[in-house]
Amino acid sequence: MNNRLSRGGSLFGGDPQTQLRTALRTNDFATFKKLVSYGAVDLEYVYQYPDYKTCLELAVSEPSKKEFVKLLLQHEVQVNHLNETHGAAPIHFAVESGNLDALALLLEDDRIDVNIKCKGNTALLLAIKQIQDLDDDRERELAVYEDMVELLLKSGCNANAPDQKGVTPVYSAAKQGLERVITYILDYSTEPVDLDAYKDFRGKTARYFLQEAFPHLVSRFDSSSEIAESIDPDKLFSYLSRHEEDNFVRDFNKLVKKNEHRSVLAASNGIHTMLQQATDKGFEKVVFVLLNNGADPNATCSGNTVRPVAIACHNGYNRILKLYIDHESTLFDSVNGESLLQITIKGMRSGSKSPKVDFKNCLELLLKHPKINTDVNHQDIKDNTALHYAARNGDTDTVLDLLRNGACIGLRNKFDEPPLADINAKTLETYLDECITTNGERPSDDDYEIHMKYSFLVYPNNSLENEMSKIPLMDKSNNNIDKEYDTILAPETEALLYMTRNEELRPLLKHPVITSFLYLKWQRISCLFYANITFYSLLWLCLMLYIILGYGVEKQQPKSIEALNVVTHIGASIGLILLIIRELFQLLVSPTRYLQSIENWMEIALIFVTAWIVCYDSAQESTKQQLSAVAILLSSAELVLLIGQFPTLSTNIVMLKTVSWNFFKFLLWYCILIIAFALSFYTLFRKDVEDEQKAPNPNIVPEEDEEEDFFEDPGRSLFKTIVMLTGEFDASSIKFSTFPVTSHIIFIVFVFMIPIVLFNLLNGLAVSDTQEIRADAELVGHISRVKLISYFESVLIGKSYTKPMKCWSWFPQYIQDLHVITPKTLCMKPFATRISLFPQFLPKYRIIVKPNQDNRIEIPHPEPTGKYGDDYEDIENGKCCFERCQIYRLDRKIVKNAKVVISKKSYVSEFDEIKEKLALCERKMEGLETTLKKLLQAVENKY
Repeated sequence: MNNRLSRGGSLFGGDPQTQLRTALRTNDFATFKKLVSYGAVDLEYVYQYPDYKTCLELAVSEPSKKEFVKLLLQHEVQVNHLNETHGAAPIHFAVESGNLDALALLLEDDRIDVNIKCKGNTALLLAIKQIQDLDDDRERELAVYEDMVELLLKSGCNANAPDQKGVTPVYSAAKQGLERVITYILDYSTEPVDLDAYKDFRGKTARYFLQEAFPHLVSRFDSSSEIAESIDPDKLFSYLSRHEEDNFVRDFNKLVKKNEHRSVLAASNGIHTMLQQATDKGFEKVVFVLLNNGADPNATCSGNTVRPVAIACHNGYNRILKLYIDHESTLFDSVNGESLLQITIKGMRSGSKSPKVDFKNCLELLLKHPKINTDVNHQDIKDNTALHYAARNGDTDTVLDLLRNGACIGLRNKFDEPPLADINAKTLETYLDECITTNGERPSDDDYEIHMKYSFLVYPNNSLENEMSKIPLMDKSNNNIDKEYDTILAPETEALLYMTRNEELRPLLKHPVITSFLYLKWQRISCLFYANITFYSLLWLCLMLYIILGYGVEKQQPKSIEALNVVTHIGASIGLILLIIRELFQLLVSPTRYLQSIENWMEIALIFVTAWIVCYDSAQESTKQQLSAVAILLSSAELVLLIGQFPTLSTNIVMLKTVSWNFFKFLLWYCILIIAFALSFYTLFRKDVEDEQKAPNPNIVPEEDEEEDFFEDPGRSLFKTIVMLTGEFDASSIKFSTFPVTSHIIFIVFVFMIPIVLFNLLNGLAVSDTQEIRADAELVGHISRVKLISYFESVLIGKSYTKPMKCWSWFPQYIQDLHVITPKTLCMKPFATRISLFPQFLPKYRIIVKPNQDNRIEIPHPEPTGKYGDDYEDIENGKCCFERCQIYRLDRKIVKNAKVVISKKSYVSEFDEIKEKLALCERKMEGLETTLKKLLQAVENKY
């Protein structure tokens, strides 16, 4: 068979499936038959855009394809399959296209189901409805459709089957005035035609339109009294369409008593199953009856693949949802990639005010019911979580409920947006306040505890519960533990990094929950930070000593200095190698992120300059002097920036960077004026060319101390102008005598505009920036700490959501996300574990602080311990890498702020008391109103 496939591909060129469609379209029956007979094609293959049909569906949809249809039917292709895109079977495609020959061939097939429905319509009803849309050549096409009706009726098509609105074939034919069609129905219908069983949305039956159009034909139909009462799926569906819930229950119970309800439970009208439609309408009684009598709670149809429980969630029918939860066979997994939680929250947008609707209760059932294991962080096809949708809806209560149940605020969707992008700062602050609790003791007691929870920062693949579901507890012999453990290492400060860039959320970085989390992260990462500073400081010291004492020094030096030069040269060489390895690793982890940093470019330049100094000692003296100057500046600037990452010093570095950047931006457009003054001075004060070409006078002795002319060319003139910007004029060296008026005026304008106005303006900018930074020095320190920790995580764990520069936004996303290696490929797991808090260090995502025991920290553990072997035992015994947790203390200022939050939560203001009393009065009035309505209704029913 494989040989035939390849031979077919070579004979007909290209893809055989495409060749099959081409042969069908061009009426090349010989090629079509060869392809089918060779078995080189899949006859059930669904062609994509623009058709979305199988080969049979294409053949019956086009004229003059009789031979093709016959051949396909001989190969027993599916004739009753409903197309997922169009919701129709081949018989419906044939009717829609008016292909009488194809319809006749389909009806000759013994497998055909003539009563299969397309969006609620049988082929017979669809053929009659098609007539009303005929325009051109109506007479000829009318005859074709009338012949189709005749064929369908002769084949046993049900003449009583209605659509979703209660429209039957007789109803549609009578309304259009199609006497011949009605005559066919009378002559060929295998069952008595009921004119009164089905009503449209206005309550009108087929009898009403038949009496108006053809009263002489009414007598030929059996009267309603002569027609035996029959209960079929169509009748039950019509009850649901007309919202006749009690009639449905009555007739369905009749079928149950006769034990004839099994076939009805599996029926569908092409759009819904019975349970789907009852759920969508909110018919609690119908759903209860269907489920109690054996209806499959998970059954769907080709026209609607959404399970009934998802329909209940989308509409907010909490009572119906409770029925599904109580049913033992109901599935609660995702539907079309969406969790039930997401479906419920998206359904809230409808804003329905029906008394049946209670989305809050639905959410509570999904989140709290023990039978439903809801994944609150489930991501759909766009990577949105339930929290994304709740935040976009602006529903504060839902956002808080999700956060309380473990929703992560940092998960990004495909548009690189976390839920934080839409969460209100006040809402997030409310939740953060809730994350601080106590053990109920008095603040003065020794056992008084403050509990801080960090579950909102835990990623789904970074949770202990996720791992417990993968690896059996206490299975220390499992060799896959390390492999599985690698998968749960994830960045933990991505959400906080986003908050640093959001003006509204940024002040929340000072909240004690976040500051305590950063404090813990800093303790985990500080050893690596100090190691990095120590390494670079030694490199800087060796390089400085080597440049000053040994590099470029030609004279004879004492042996002690020569020995020191050898040591510093070796130290600088080793440091250079380590620096190259460090920078190369960072570059390979994420090239785009690495190249966006100016500091990294400084380090690259430093590597090249240092390598030249330590590896090439035979350069010219002038070259050595320039290299030495550049190396000293670069290495010292890098050391300053590195030390400035320390939290207590970060404010100063932020001031330096901010002022420098603002000066640069300001001078970038103001430099036009500076250049203009420089060129003006050049044109005014340059020496005349003719004077330079005159022969020197031998009687005049040149002065040795003649001052240099800074305005002899544009470049030197610009340099002199920039120097004068600082106020260093040296006006005596400027020759105003050539153009005394013009030169003095321009010089005075320059003095006013540049040194006085511009220079003082820059000073004002600097003062304003520094005052603003100092005013919120605490927040600046937190922001710097978040950025530092996030950078360490991105290097050691991977994937950091840094804001790309505009110049990179032009590149495709796969280039922006490019990484050559992952940190774990170079055995970075020990370092990655070292800086992580979840899940091995904080298995329950919270800490306990004892303020009256010198702010001692305790870490609670799940039971049983030992999932990761000795790691948990070490934490419990205080012997983990966190320097013995029992003796570790939380910062006193953080504890003080936490106490402020606790006192604020326990304080009830007068306004809150009044608000609570008003709410109580409102509830009592609503209760009285409900009672009065019931009394009035009872009185009306009595009389």
